[in-house]
Amino acid sequence: MKSAVISVLTFFLLLGCQTDSSDSPNKSSEQTACRKDAKICPDGQTVTRNPDLNCDFNPCPEPASEVECMGDMKQCPDGSFVIRDPQQDCHFKACPDPDQQKEPTMYCTQDVAQCADGSYVGRDPNNNCEFKPCPDGSQPERSKTRID
Repeated sequence: MKSAVISVLTFFLLLGCQTDSSDSPNKSSEQTACRKDAKICPDGQTVTRNPDLNCDFNPCPEPASEVECMGDMKQCPDGSFVIRDPQQDCHFKACPDPDQQKEPTMYCTQDVAQCADGSYVGRDPNNNCEFKPCPDGSQPERSKTRID
């Protein structure tokens, strides 16, 4: 009798430890319903809530690796050059705004003029390339222009 009771208890114990089969047609799988809002990621893409993540938002996509653009350049109307911008799908960067540009740098010829004291002065790019004044404040003699 003792072995019969142990057998019955073992049977019920094994029966109680079995897991439910999800293939059972009588059982309905409950699907969690999440709100329909979205989150905007730093790169501008949107992600929605995921029922498999307990209605948390799907993770934002990883940023794309650095885009490599061609190494060519474009000449702007002011004569400067711009390169392609990987942040703008490899379009050329904008040319400088002519309204915000400073005056172009003036380059003068490298000739000199001699002063009365024997010294020499060069041209001044800030004064329309006129000769700089002599150390004593006088203007150099133009007839004594010397080209080096």
